[in-house]
Amino acid sequence: MQNIIDIISEVLGTSVSEDSSVDDVAGWDSLKTLQIVMALDEAGCEIPLEKIAEIRSVRDVVTFAKQEAR
Repeated sequence: MQNIIDIISEVLGTSVSEDSSVDDVAGWDSLKTLQIVMALDEAGCEIPLEKIAEIRSVRDVVTFAKQEAR
């Protein structure tokens, strides 16, 4: 999970935690969400395409990534 949070922080250019969301991180928009998904994919962590529109927080990213890993 920490690796996912590190990747999200790098893409957003700011430190985030599992409790961070699009509502409280400046600049986190739909484009950044796609960049997060692409960065995670490059790191070997996939998120299903149908879940991308549901991402509203770091917790969502972690949850969807874990579901895909099963």
